[in-house]
Amino acid sequence: MARDDFSRAVVDRLAKRVGMRCSNPDCRQPTSGPDAAGGTTNVGVAAHISAASPGGARYDETLTPEQRSDIANGIWLCQRDAKLIDDDELSFPPTLLREWKDTAEKMAALEARGYSVSKASPFPALERKMPELIAEMRADLMGNKLVRQFILLKKGWAYNPGSTPYFQYFFDDHPQIKAMMTIMIHAGAIYDIKFNSVDRYNFTEPFVSYLIGE
Repeated sequence: MARDDFSRAVVDRLAKRVGMRCSNPDCRQPTSGPDAAGGTTNVGVAAHISAASPGGARYDETLTPEQRSDIANGIWLCQRDAKLIDDDELSFPPTLLREWKDTAEKMAALEARGYSVSKASPFPALERKMPELIAEMRADLMGNKLVRQFILLKKGWAYNPGSTPYFQYFFDDHPQIKAMMTIMIHAGAIYDIKFNSVDRYNFTEPFVSYLIGE
């Protein structure tokens, strides 16, 4: 079946309009660089927002072939995110991809003028959602800045993790703490290292820096 693919000129413009970076705001990885032979390598993809042919992700039968192959229907992504948006099209509708594209182009324009652009930290919003728990974590880290691991327990439980230092937080003090952990993982504040059925996590370094001001 014929595909309404982008021309080489459109592919080139899509890449350059975002500074050769992935348009996913949570990625923004460079997609081009030198190879060992003195040439260049490219891991970027000119992805279709609405699929180039029937059966593809987000296919829109109301578009003409010219509209499907137009730059307005394209977004520049790394290979990983190009596959991700097509494998899970319900999570990545056209409206979201157009928002990514617009944001990426605006960021590239600012960077071309010498500005440093980065995504705002999610941690202040995280602290507003769970102020008591975050305050407890901050106090613990201020007291011992090299500890990164913590576990969840009920008061009265016994736990022997070996020689690894850790903090502990109690279900009794924070009844919704498991839901809080999920939110914190999504915000990039912690990651799960559960072992032997014990709820165990590590703080990420950006979150530690946010909490202790370093």
